[in-house]
Amino acid sequence: MTNNIFGVILAGGSGTRLWPLSRKLLPKQFLRLGNEDSLFEKTVSRITPLTGRGNVVIVTNKLHAFGSGYRQLKKLRLLIEPEARNTAPAIGLACLYLLKICKNDPIAVVLPSDHMIADKPAFLKVLSAAVKEAQKGKIVTIGVSPETPDTGYGYIKAVGHTPYAIGRTECFKVEKFVEKPAPETAQKYLKNGGYYWNAGIFVFKASVMIEEFNKYLPAAGALLEKIDKEAFEGENINHGVLLPLFSKMPSISIDYAVMEKSSRVYVIPAKFGWSDVGSWRYFYGALPKDGDGNVKFGDVLTLDSSNNLLYSGSRLVTAIGVNNLAVIETRDAILVSEINRSQEVKKAVVELKKQNRRELDEHVTVERHWGSYTVLEDLPNYNVKKLKIYPGHKISYQYHKLRCEHWFVVKGAAEVTLDGKKMTVSQNRHVDIPPKVRHMLFNPGRSDLEIIEVQSGKYLGEDDIIRLSNG
Repeated sequence: MTNNIFGVILAGGSGTRLWPLSRKLLPKQFLRLGNEDSLFEKTVSRITPLTGRGNVVIVTNKLHAFGSGYRQLKKLRLLIEPEARNTAPAIGLACLYLLKICKNDPIAVVLPSDHMIADKPAFLKVLSAAVKEAQKGKIVTIGVSPETPDTGYGYIKAVGHTPYAIGRTECFKVEKFVEKPAPETAQKYLKNGGYYWNAGIFVFKASVMIEEFNKYLPAAGALLEKIDKEAFEGENINHGVLLPLFSKMPSISIDYAVMEKSSRVYVIPAKFGWSDVGSWRYFYGALPKDGDGNVKFGDVLTLDSSNNLLYSGSRLVTAIGVNNLAVIETRDAILVSEINRSQEVKKAVVELKKQNRRELDEHVTVERHWGSYTVLEDLPNYNVKKLKIYPGHKISYQYHKLRCEHWFVVKGAAEVTLDGKKMTVSQNRHVDIPPKVRHMLFNPGRSDLEIIEVQSGKYLGEDDIIRLSNG
């Protein structure tokens, strides 16, 4: 490749701080609000003028690659982590991959997939400056000029800074990284200057980052060397070999592993309308408001209400005489919170996890690489789903030990396999599937196939699915 600049987008997160809209199976980076692109799609669009679309590498997991993110990810370069080990192992693996596909010491521009950036030209100008500095062997991070004494972000302290001015792209050595500060400390940072919000954006040569792994996290560096020798087959990865090696990686962020220790780290102060959308409060702050200070999505009516974030996903939401609230409505869960306490959603997530609630992980509609399913009814002895299968796709060949299934075709024509025998089930026709009968569903048509599936029996758990082949 002639262009050695690569965008590395980290897209494996679960985004549960924006529950109930963002969930494990459909995290915030892949959410589309109305007709807008997702945060992930906007991230790809922002970086491609610098790198080209062919030089964008997505680091994600199987859950997203073959689930909710499939349609957004399928035409991009994917690097699939075998398991979540935080950002340092993910970035280390990406560096190995870049060194395989580009021999001209590639430069990585590492970006989170779920941030908002208002001023795209200013963003690209800063990244271009960072690339030039990275070519000198520096590890460059982008420090966002703080507008408020915010306690929700980590900070970067620059050495010998000058007051920030829009349009400048000066590069300063980093003195230290600071954890999320107390309010009075954040106020001092804003007053004294030289402190910048840590945006989690890093630019460096892949070889330089590997050197720093070996220096500051030698155990991980040794594992990366082993992965490089044993798991890579040219540009391809043997995931059977990768998994046991990658699982030994320390679960640690790139900040703790390298950035806070390395003497090569520099910061470019910037201002381009950045938000990490880390809670509903930040989401509210990043979006345009109406005359009463409300942010509204969907079917929302407000009367004598101000400074609210109101989201309707499936039905009318009416707010009367309320202020400073976040109200998030989905088909199966509603969040009501004071907007300034929305960071505490993570406490609700912990409680939901203890209760093993389905609403924590999945929406009523769940995306799969073959299509989607929507839960219409969910009761102890039966449930009803609507299945959508894309043209040319199939559901895996499988059977169930305990439950029966009944498929009714409401749109299109289905090719159904029962115990190895194929049949066509046309629209308004149905088929019964008793327990232990091997079955598969395929859409041979050119438009979506839609099926109403009724499951019944004394046990309907997912572990009653015995898969014989993948979809």
